[in-house]
Amino acid sequence: MSDAPQQQKRPKLPSIDAGADASFDPWTEEHLEPRPAVSVEDLATELTRIMKKGLPLNRGRAGDILPHLRSVIARSIHPYDHQSRISSLNTLLVRFLIEHEEPAGEALRVMFCVTTGTAGSTLLDRYAKAAEAMGYDPDHFRKRILPELIEHLATVIYDDLLRYKRRVKRPATAEEPTGDTPSLYEHHLTHEEELVSRIWARVYVWRAELIAQGRFERSAGYASQAEDHRVAAVRELDALRELIQEYRQTYGQDLIRHGEAEYSVEGLERLVAIT
Repeated sequence: MSDAPQQQKRPKLPSIDAGADASFDPWTEEHLEPRPAVSVEDLATELTRIMKKGLPLNRGRAGDILPHLRSVIARSIHPYDHQSRISSLNTLLVRFLIEHEEPAGEALRVMFCVTTGTAGSTLLDRYAKAAEAMGYDPDHFRKRILPELIEHLATVIYDDLLRYKRRVKRPATAEEPTGDTPSLYEHHLTHEEELVSRIWARVYVWRAELIAQGRFERSAGYASQAEDHRVAAVRELDALRELIQEYRQTYGQDLIRHGEAEYSVEGLERLVAIT
């Protein structure tokens, strides 16, 4: 009879899909399958694999690593649905490729079939076009330059992943990222980006008026100033509600970006609803 300790059987987990029990959280330690943490090298390997046919990814080509990154789950509209994660992954990868500094960004967009006219093209054709964008010989680009670009992109994805922290016994939709200051590039010049900026501008002006109201209410002899700021806060709140409603009706999005992070529209709506 063997003296080797028997491994305890893990309970069978429910399927992570749109119909899963809402109390089941795939991010809690008790539900996670034992697996080594993902590395930059793992991400680079996956990027190299999916680059062969380019974006967008589908269930057959997404693999078992990229769709299950915490940063992808947190951005998914329906985090329990695998297809929603793949959609989130496609959006995230395109965003990183668009925001990548040039000329490397253009070369990567060509290699991942994001640039117009590259969908369905062969790897050889993309090597030539990407090499031209960076001013290299195609063979040198393929052997020397492209691996460095892939590793850099993998590092960007890894750094983004590190901003998301798993919290025990909380639903994936409650995961909150930290973010950097908003950037401004050519692709940000859209109505949606303008509207998002106006929403956050109202959030902070409203907050400032509430702070001012509270400060003056604490000091004797400043009742009229406190009232002025209270009225201003109500005005800003009404304007904020209108902007949030316009955003939901126009874009139907569940996340509003702020810098490099996303925040729940429903969270903002709850915030203004109880005030």
